Amino acid sequence: MLLRNNRVMIFLTFLGSIAALCISVSMAIVAFMYFIPFGAINLDRFAAGALWGLGAWLMAMSQIFLWRQGHMLAHSSVLLDTDGAHFKLGNTEDAKVVFMPWNGIEAVHYKRIESVQKFTILGSDTSIVTFTSNSFYRPKRVARLVAERAGLPLVRG
Repeated sequence: MLLRNNRVMIFLTFLGSIAALCISVSMAIVAFMYFIPFGAINLDRFAAGALWGLGAWLMAMSQIFLWRQGHMLAHSSVLLDTDGAHFKLGNTEDAKVVFMPWNGIEAVHYKRIESVQKFTILGSDTSIVTFTSNSFYRPKRVARLVAERAGLPLVRG
């Protein structure tokens, strides 16, 4: 069973990133227009232009965040087969795959940190796989399926 994120969610994340880029460019143009002509600038025009510029910069930062988030969602997957779990976590196509056999999983932990859920899968050979809700849209489902296949409970804390 291959577990990965919903393609619609990934598409909407990238679409939001593109929309944030368009809004950021538009806001930067408006900010620039407040400074033209340069001889007519006063304190009010300067403040308005600076605020529009700040808004453009913040939208550009949200565009970068959404683009990275889309890549993370698009490239994270877990393959559950008869031998064990193959974790591919990362934001590139060539992210390394970590294999954990079912009898090599000691515990599955989860912890809620502010607005992020963090899941840790501990292996008997001191290997650790950690993923958060930034990697998967429904990370608790992924951790629960891994725990069920390994015959372990999902431990909070």
